[in-house]
Amino acid sequence: MQRRFFVCGILLIWISYNESVVFKFTNAVCESYNKSWIIINQCRLRAINRNKTVFNLRVTALHPIEKAMVEFQVFKRENGYKPWLVKTSWDACLFLKRAYNPFAIMLYRMFRDFTNINHTCPFVGDLIVKGCYLRPELLGLVLPTGDYLVATSWFTENKKFLIINAHFKFTEDL
Repeated sequence: MQRRFFVCGILLIWISYNESVVFKFTNAVCESYNKSWIIINQCRLRAINRNKTVFNLRVTALHPIEKAMVEFQVFKRENGYKPWLVKTSWDACLFLKRAYNPFAIMLYRMFRDFTNINHTCPFVGDLIVKGCYLRPELLGLVLPTGDYLVATSWFTENKKFLIINAHFKFTEDL
């Protein structure tokens, strides 16, 4: 009998925790630096309800991208966006063969269920992220309440060809 109450109590705490966390996109900015290689067809957010916003991205790679490097940085909003804890880079082609960067793993886990980017290089044609929403159980980190910016810059042959900046809000109201 006590065990049943314990399990019910744990479930109630888990349900109230998931309902008390607001983790949603607030803005998305995408820019192509080389329109002869990359065309951004769609980069937008769509509000589903008060606490859920989905991100849709459709990019067309006109030429095969054989090597892709990603620079990843997190900013926290405090009187403007200030660098916060994480600044890293990784080889996207090598990462898709063998996941080795913990921050890349965290980022990829957030959107892998919503994308067709699940193969190694070369990347060519439409690269799609559709209906992506943030889930706090996949975060794997404890974040303080606030507004954040995840800035990613994509490079090939040491030339920047794409930036994707996603702003999100994390509010924990226990």
